[in-house]
Amino acid sequence: FFLKIKGEEFLKKLAAQDMLLSRDQRQLADNLAKAKINLTIGLSYYTFAPFLKAGLPIKSLPEAKEGTYTSCGSGALSIVKNSPHPNAAKIFINWLLSKEGQEVYGKAMGQATRRLDIDTRWLLEYGTRASKDFLTVEQNDRLENYGEETIKNYWSRATKIAEEVLK
Repeated sequence: FFLKIKGEEFLKKLAAQDMLLSRDQRQLADNLAKAKINLTIGLSYYTFAPFLKAGLPIKSLPEAKEGTYTSCGSGALSIVKNSPHPNAAKIFINWLLSKEGQEVYGKAMGQATRRLDIDTRWLLEYGTRASKDFLTVEQNDRLENYGEETIKNYWSRATKIAEEVLK
């Protein structure tokens, strides 16, 4: 996202800072809550939600003037090719994408939906906003960070830049 919106020079400067890199979101949240680090990038809401609920002094950063990336959440929906029960998978997916399914999933996972008929304002309590509540479709398309075009054009370049700087 930073490469796409702010450019290569910004990404190089960011990667060159003394950072704690971890794939373990809980470790990052723990370190943030214990003030061992000052900020994190990319933590999911449900990783730091327990710390918020406990009243620890952590909060979301203000949004950058360029905007914030949009995401498809913790993963994207997919079906295994040639699965033993493809019709059962279709029924489940139809339910999951229904209004009821998106409400249940959103509440359980603390994630937003793009469905316009579902209230997602409750997410503000956790420092998160559903992109449908503050972006037009065009703005969402510009800021998305998960589409095929973005992955092809930016993810591998950003990884190479980070690897060079972090050697």
